[in-house]
Amino acid sequence: MELQKTKILIAEAQDFSPEVITKLRQYAEVDVQETDAPFDLKTALERYDVFWFRLAHKINEEVLNENSRCRILATPVTGIDHIDVELCEKIGVQIACLKGEREFLKEVRATSEMAIGLAMAVMRNIPDARESVKEYEWERDRFRGNELYKKTMGIIGFGRLGAIMADYAKAFGMKVVAVEPREEAKENVEGVDFLADQNELAEISDVVSLHVNYNKETHHLLGEEFFKKCKPSSYFVNTSRGGIVDENALLAALEKKWIKGAALDVLQGEPDVDNHKLIDYAKKNRNLIIVPHIGGNTYESFEKTEHFIADKIINLIG
Repeated sequence: MELQKTKILIAEAQDFSPEVITKLRQYAEVDVQETDAPFDLKTALERYDVFWFRLAHKINEEVLNENSRCRILATPVTGIDHIDVELCEKIGVQIACLKGEREFLKEVRATSEMAIGLAMAVMRNIPDARESVKEYEWERDRFRGNELYKKTMGIIGFGRLGAIMADYAKAFGMKVVAVEPREEAKENVEGVDFLADQNELAEISDVVSLHVNYNKETHHLLGEEFFKKCKPSSYFVNTSRGGIVDENALLAALEKKWIKGAALDVLQGEPDVDNHKLIDYAKKNRNLIIVPHIGGNTYESFEKTEHFIADKIINLIG
């Protein structure tokens, strides 16, 4: 790939770092997709060597094939279930992402902060309390909640985010238990009890926080059996991916009071969430909070990751 002919398209460019664009323009021609401009994904992949995007686009055989000009997909996220990886491997398209970049990601903590925030929001009824005040009401007894202190935090998946989550939970005075199949992830970890499986974790946890990568093996990892094992007073938080959870089972857990509440940053099938059953439930019940996948969506994390991905692209096209 000749440097002077390399063309990069940056999609989803809202709040994109001007410094990163300047850096990339030293090595390639860079175009920025304006938010309101007409856009056709298949055509973009036919015209550009590098396509930079976040989560709004799904890359599959409908838009990408061996005749597409695009040979690098840049996506500054750790989970790449929005990309057909097997297709990319088959036709020689490289993926520049954050998956497996453990050293760099130690400094990117937004998702774990969000998980703690979601837990507190649902346990303390914060969104509904705010809405009531906007109606000029002041009924504090309606919104009595639960504390984190001296509760048990159960963490499913003890990778980078799970480990950070454990530190935050301990700072709140919580006991921490976790499930993690990789022995190396459990080495030299203090103050965390590792359990045999998620069902054992469910039985003793007051808050369960999910931090597992999404793939074929983890699809619907948590289902009816898991939620039936949970304490009726417990809360469930998911900032990973919606597909890891059987959402019908989660809905049943809320309706049948197998758990007390849940807070979600992700849904299966997002961003297409029309007529989603969990959203319908959340409209009528305050024990379910859903936000639109904003866990890693901070100015600080975006700037760090954009510089990191840009350096990856420069190495690939060089």
